[in-house]
Amino acid sequence: MATSKPAGNGWYMPQLNIVLLGGRNSGKSSVGNLLLGKEEFVTKERTCCSRRVGMMGGHWLTVVDAPGWWCDLSSQDTSELVKREIVSSVSLCNPGPHAFVIVVKGSSIFTEQRRTAVEEHLNLLGGAVWDHCVLVIAFTDNWRLTEAEEHVQRGGKALQWLYDKCAHRCHSLVVNDDTRVRELLMKIQKVVAANGNAVFEMPGKMLQRVLDEKRRIEERAHRRFVSMKKMRATQKEKLRHMTDIRIVLLGARGSGKSSVFNTILGINQDDNHGGTRTARCHIGDAFVFGRRVTVVDTPGWWCNYFCEETPHFDKREMVLSLSLCPPGPHAFLLVIRVDRAFGDTRRRAVEEHIELIGEEIWKRMIVVFSFGDWLGTTTTEQFIESEGKPLQWVVDRCSNRYHILNNKTKGDGFQVRELIGKLEEMVATCDSDWYFEIESGVIRNLEQKMREETDGAEERRRVKDKQRQTARATLENITPLSDMNIVLIGACKTGKSSCGNTILARDCFKTQTQTTSAKVNDKTVTVLDTPDSFCVTKDLHKSSSAFLLVVNVSSAFKDVHLKAMEDRLTGGGQRIWSKALVLFSFGDWLGDTTIEQRIESEGRPLQRLIERCGNRYHVLDNKKACKAQVSELIWLIEGMMAEERLVRFQNGHRMTREIPQKQELEAGHSPKEKTICHLRSSPNLPESACARPSQTVTASTGPIIPLFERTREVHYNWDRRNFMPLVGSNGKSRLFWTDAGQMLGVNLPFWAFGDDLHANMRLQGERPTSSAMVLFLPHAQSSPEDTINPARSLCHPMLIDRTLRRLSEYGGLQNIIDQWGDSSLEELEAFIDLYFETLWEQTMGSCQVAERESPTAEEAEEDVLGKINRKLTKLDVLEEIKEDLSMLRKSIEQSVKAIEELKGKANKD
Repeated sequence: MATSKPAGNGWYMPQLNIVLLGGRNSGKSSVGNLLLGKEEFVTKERTCCSRRVGMMGGHWLTVVDAPGWWCDLSSQDTSELVKREIVSSVSLCNPGPHAFVIVVKGSSIFTEQRRTAVEEHLNLLGGAVWDHCVLVIAFTDNWRLTEAEEHVQRGGKALQWLYDKCAHRCHSLVVNDDTRVRELLMKIQKVVAANGNAVFEMPGKMLQRVLDEKRRIEERAHRRFVSMKKMRATQKEKLRHMTDIRIVLLGARGSGKSSVFNTILGINQDDNHGGTRTARCHIGDAFVFGRRVTVVDTPGWWCNYFCEETPHFDKREMVLSLSLCPPGPHAFLLVIRVDRAFGDTRRRAVEEHIELIGEEIWKRMIVVFSFGDWLGTTTTEQFIESEGKPLQWVVDRCSNRYHILNNKTKGDGFQVRELIGKLEEMVATCDSDWYFEIESGVIRNLEQKMREETDGAEERRRVKDKQRQTARATLENITPLSDMNIVLIGACKTGKSSCGNTILARDCFKTQTQTTSAKVNDKTVTVLDTPDSFCVTKDLHKSSSAFLLVVNVSSAFKDVHLKAMEDRLTGGGQRIWSKALVLFSFGDWLGDTTIEQRIESEGRPLQRLIERCGNRYHVLDNKKACKAQVSELIWLIEGMMAEERLVRFQNGHRMTREIPQKQELEAGHSPKEKTICHLRSSPNLPESACARPSQTVTASTGPIIPLFERTREVHYNWDRRNFMPLVGSNGKSRLFWTDAGQMLGVNLPFWAFGDDLHANMRLQGERPTSSAMVLFLPHAQSSPEDTINPARSLCHPMLIDRTLRRLSEYGGLQNIIDQWGDSSLEELEAFIDLYFETLWEQTMGSCQVAERESPTAEEAEEDVLGKINRKLTKLDVLEEIKEDLSMLRKSIEQSVKAIEELKGKANKD
């Protein structure tokens, strides 16, 4: 609420109370210095409010600089100490603040995450705070400076929301230039006048409760400090000087372990690890204050991940760290950063990961708080008591042993000397053992397992390299694709959206938009980001180029994850796995390890998923804007598609065989007559099917086009043993009869088979022209006439009749055939009858084989039904031909109509 506090007439105020709010490094302190006209605030990290008073433009100003928060993190990640200081800032300017200045860095993009952070931290003060807010956009250089309104318009929806929340009260300035400060003061004065010269007051007794809690924290902090001093005094009585100290560092990722490693050993921060994550245990040693100190840095875990969610590789590295400093470490340092909140989730994660080594480890544990410069004048004890029970539990579990390190301070040996003193005091109290030791058998088993996994990883890498060499050779012989459709499949927190953004090189998947396209490597790449529980359908399977199964490499992959992934793909059928590729996100987590090592260490569920995808996998580092990793992914997808394209082509392609002159004479042909047969290799095909035709299919200069090259389904499911298209060119469509069976020749225009035909023609180096096609079908091995199966009378005539009805919907069969050539309706009907008769006889033959070979009746029935289903689904071929012809007819009619209209207009002119 706000209470009226008159102070002067009109909008002029002789005294102004201002509170500065904003994220860390936003420029708050610099704006405060501009308001006061001098350097009053030190631009460094702090966890408590700073209050200064000065005169500017005839006003007495009281300016309070509140501690900042992490710009991209929510209030849940802000320490309780900082949140409490933000609330208590109101009490530092009596009777209360007239205005709150929200400072936003002008050179940074104001994202939705930053907007959420501002909203959550200001709501700590209550909803009425927005009536007193002024938005200030701070720039570091004059050449970057733009007017506030213009900057807001270009800043996006998040910044527009903040602008509206502040009732369009906005100002821009340069942090080292005071030319625009008076204008800012005038805008603040107008805010005060709009509020009736009233100051802001906290609702209810919220402020009083915060101040009371702050006093209690200071009392508890003092008691903890006294207790720690007494304990150290007792331990010094047993102190033994150590010449060799072995230390193992433990902690969550980003806790500052590597910085602590460098600080203890006196290593320059820029000389270690190259800024990459510690994926393997890293060991270092140095002489520090007359002692040889060995430090082992271990991989960290996600601070909000429990032990079961951490990859097996990382957990094993933690245990193996003990073997790197034989015969065992003297002490363990649990590293926790002081500039983040420490809740119960992080406490549980610490407990579970620490006890992987053993529960006895707590007796040799010291909590080391990193980023100590952030505390400023706040004591370590005040921070511990402010964070509440989770952090207090960890410190108490370590018997109140803790230390703080300022990793930014160089050449300050005091903090390291103090830490070594605490280590020696702790070791002196461990009367049972001088160092911590783990059973040797455990280490031997882990090392043996690692050797086996290393061999498996090397074999997997060789297989991958061989596959990619084959794909590279294949891609050299076919025309590159101009576009591809990619579908991202994965569970929550796998990084699907981040992968989509990385592939398209821009932030596309922040809103509800699921499908976005962009040019990548001269291809139009369309990416579909699916919901967590999304299941693939057959239609999506047909229209998509590849399915990327996104797996978080920084998280464990178990049987439940494998089953969930398989369930998502079930609707697309078994063939969907030929289009699937495992895409590992969070590639930076690998550090100096390989993805093959991670695959082998994670166990059978992940290996099973990759095997189902044909050992196809790739890694993306979503934090790097690296085009090379995306280019390689696109190349892998195109190589995977090339395999399918070649299979489709080869299923329709035929081996060309010239009949020797001797065979031609035996068949009754003239030596001058050249017979060409294009057939599949098949043990079930009699040689007479090609060697003794009753009529000759002469060679042609026209292109050789497989009859059923138009649909993918046919190439994968067409029975290769008994159906053999023969391709040639004859003057008109007609039926041919041979000793082995029947052939049907049909003239078709090249466009009848769509884009797939064009692709295959390019493979063969041909140009699309009008073509003739011949389908060869061997004689049916029919059953005796008196043998009637109920399934035959039920399915065979009915399916033929249904197919004929569908084909006749668009003007009848004769109208369609007339556009193809000189064939008659009777010829095509004869072909269809023969097709289904052959299909039926083959199905019955499969039934007999299944009955002989299957051990049980149930398995035989399942096998027969599956074969029948696969064969009968080929009816879709005829229907798709009809649909394509119908669409083409409509297109031609529209084109003719448009041409006639243009001619009519030209005649009128």
